[in-house]
Amino acid sequence: MQKRVLMICLFLSVSISVFSQKVSVSKIDESRSTSDSSFDNKCEIELKISGDEVRKYKFVKISKITKVTDDQDLDLINEDHNDFEYKEIDENAKVEIETKIPARKAKVIKELSGELSLYSPTVANGAIIRITNYQTKTNINLLPNAVGVQIMYLTKESLEKFAKEQKLKKEEELKKLPEITRKMAEGLMNAFEGFSNSSDDPNQATFYVEGDKTKLVDLYFEDANGKRIERNGRYQNNNIVSYSLNEKPNPNWKLVLNIETATSVKKIPFKLLNIELP
Repeated sequence: MQKRVLMICLFLSVSISVFSQKVSVSKIDESRSTSDSSFDNKCEIELKISGDEVRKYKFVKISKITKVTDDQDLDLINEDHNDFEYKEIDENAKVEIETKIPARKAKVIKELSGELSLYSPTVANGAIIRITNYQTKTNINLLPNAVGVQIMYLTKESLEKFAKEQKLKKEEELKKLPEITRKMAEGLMNAFEGFSNSSDDPNQATFYVEGDKTKLVDLYFEDANGKRIERNGRYQNNNIVSYSLNEKPNPNWKLVLNIETATSVKKIPFKLLNIELP
């Protein structure tokens, strides 16, 4: 297999200032291959966000990509790589985009546009929610309906009990339930079969997530002293999300949820033109 890798790591003089922030391209990695594998053909673009306003926030992510084209008018948006997550802002605020490979004749990416989200969760803006005694609150939504995402703590025992209860209800009775409640009930029924065959790891905490999952930024635990409990793994199967821990969850722990709220997020549209390719 013949493979050619082109890389440029110098800071590029392509930038735009929006809402007191400067969005610039800091790196492009472009890989080409003669193989049939799409993994060997990609273009990775790193964006840097700078400015005084950025330092007021703790996390940044790409919310959406609206347009990526090269000077040959090829559409470079990669639908397989558009599930973006928040990155912590330390000394630099950087995010990465993976696009389709530009045309061989292309010299520049003619346009790269989209939207960035800056996120700063606090208790005051409603983005940090601490839940005590969560282990006693199985199979119920732990968040207000207005949040837009529902999350429930699950155990095998609670799901088995739920399944038995639902068998006793008629289909017509389920239709009478409020839409949110009915969808959660149907989702739990569908989740039961897969979850019942999952691991019995005592150091695991499992949740059912429904609704706009992008609203749920993070989920973690704090001990009685407010110290964050380290996680060592995360597994997701559709709406079921399991977290592996180094110890068995303690009843005294608090469940902490980071949620996107209107006052915790700032949206920044950006548009970059004529980005030089390596």
